[in-house]
Amino acid sequence: MKVTRFFVLCCVSLIFVFASAYPIDARAPKTEKIVFSSKRRGNWDIYVMNPDGSNQVRLTKNPLIDVSPVWSPTGEQILFVSGQGGAMDLYVMDANGSRLRKVFGDARHRIEPAWSPDGERIVFHAQLPRWSIQTATIHGKDVRLVASADPRGGNPSWSPDGKEIAYVDNINDTRRIRIVTLDSGEVRTFLPNKSTWMYTPAWSPDGEKLAFTWYKWGVGDKGGLFVANRDGTSLKQIGKARPGASSPAWSPAGDKIVYTEEAIERNWQIVIIDINSRKKKELTDRGLNITPSWFDPAFVTLPVAPQPHLLTTVWGKMKAD
Repeated sequence: MKVTRFFVLCCVSLIFVFASAYPIDARAPKTEKIVFSSKRRGNWDIYVMNPDGSNQVRLTKNPLIDVSPVWSPTGEQILFVSGQGGAMDLYVMDANGSRLRKVFGDARHRIEPAWSPDGERIVFHAQLPRWSIQTATIHGKDVRLVASADPRGGNPSWSPDGKEIAYVDNINDTRRIRIVTLDSGEVRTFLPNKSTWMYTPAWSPDGEKLAFTWYKWGVGDKGGLFVANRDGTSLKQIGKARPGASSPAWSPAGDKIVYTEEAIERNWQIVIIDINSRKKKELTDRGLNITPSWFDPAFVTLPVAPQPHLLTTVWGKMKAD
């Protein structure tokens, strides 16, 4: 009897441990989805849509700002920035918009989040108290300073191998992309011999390239979308320069990029472009739409998280035996 009671207590304890570590019944989309921010209804909310622009669905209905959504590597969760706690801070929710929770226990200014490739940690731009690039667990623990980056910098992106983070630094009142190696803390400048004003770096799925925005001030103030190898070679522009071009995100297959572009004055839309053919398509057509992130279940390589309800089933079978 004592053995049975002890076994039950152990199983119940395990259930609570897994329940706190993993979202119960969190389900990834079964098809490709792009998550983005939109102000089409007068307030910034999080939406999802198909890669062809169809089936646009609003996930958040918070009266305050919800922006900068990014898919978790498994597609089960969406990390984003919200002003609902009194400061622009990080929140996470399931892929369908349910089970919203705050990442950190305090209210600080944390923006521009991205996931680590294993889904265990996140990187973000924070004012704590000085602006910097920091990492933490998805539960807001083990916060680590990665690099300094003032308010005019930021845009961190975690490399697919987990070893480096690309971000924007403000150097002598200009913007340059920097890459920090996490193990050593060594920082190098991406394309150091090129002109400045580079923004929003995004690693390709294979980690061999960076996509980014490069502004050409004085030439119509247009932002060009560029791609280069991680060592700066094979630099090329993707499509024509347009005002407001920013926030590129790769397709998981690595053959397309989705990004923000100013369609008409002060009207930002989500655009998708094929890297090889340069053919592009506008996916949204009303309001302001920014910061897309692309998920495809066909490219998920991480194992599925344990589910507490399955543990109770196993215990029931063992007890019956």
